[in-house]
Amino acid sequence: MADDPGILVETLRTRLLRGLQAASIRGGDRLPSARVLSREFGVDHRLVLAAYRVLADEGLVQLRPRGGIYVAARPGEVQGSPNIPESWLAQLLAEGLAREIQATDLHELLRRSTETLRLRAVVIAATADQGYSIARELREDFGLEADAVLADEVRAAARAPLPVLRADLVVTITDHADWVREYAASLRKEACVIKVRPDLTSGEFVMLLRRPVYAVVASRDFGETLRNFFKDAKGVENLHLMILGEDDLSTIPVGAPTYVTQRARAQLGDVVVPGHMLPPARTICSESAREIFTFIVRENARAMRRAVP
Repeated sequence: MADDPGILVETLRTRLLRGLQAASIRGGDRLPSARVLSREFGVDHRLVLAAYRVLADEGLVQLRPRGGIYVAARPGEVQGSPNIPESWLAQLLAEGLAREIQATDLHELLRRSTETLRLRAVVIAATADQGYSIARELREDFGLEADAVLADEVRAAARAPLPVLRADLVVTITDHADWVREYAASLRKEACVIKVRPDLTSGEFVMLLRRPVYAVVASRDFGETLRNFFKDAKGVENLHLMILGEDDLSTIPVGAPTYVTQRARAQLGDVVVPGHMLPPARTICSESAREIFTFIVRENARAMRRAVP
């Protein structure tokens, strides 16, 4: 349900953690009020306030009586750095020690497990928007060098495109899973079929779609892909697609929730969109992320073993 407190808590927590990681918000920054968010999500402001209280109990925000809601300032926090998950790090260090890996050596092992090799990935995507977004995610979140090629172009080419030939890992989506796996195998390359995070249609957007939401995309074909992705979501009729270069972005109502794809953001430059810009979201689900990291760690481990005299 769109007014489910759990969904609201998850949405606000995800927004906050994404902002901290991207350094777009910092400890001590003031957050939107409960009434502002109630208008954005179309819910009672008391639900938003209750969600903020949960985040306050988690130590992520501070509620100041008659003073607003602020990002919690952590002792010793480096400005712009994400909040440190202390219990998770302590557990990681303890597990390392159980495997005879001293705490002073663990950080070097982690670095070598991801940076010994400079690995390349290629994204075979249905649209340029999709390929751009996934490739950027692979670069920023996984440390891979990543390019994108269109599925139709790959299938029509007489020989494999250069980005595919140079890649260590071929990445695609479930729509192209079967033929891409066969294609990668014919080139003796590993393939990874990524899945999209399921909460994208059950979390933030399920609330946003209670009122008009605008999506600025770089191409019409990706717009149709996006609409199809949310076809079963309640309120999908409130999703208004704006094609960059075709539609007049100035017609977006001031303050209306507006999502701009990564490729469209890159092409907009200094153009100001009048809507309220929604923060970009990761699309790769945790299961697929684990598969990608497994590949990265395995290839780096092999390289480390070869380097041992």
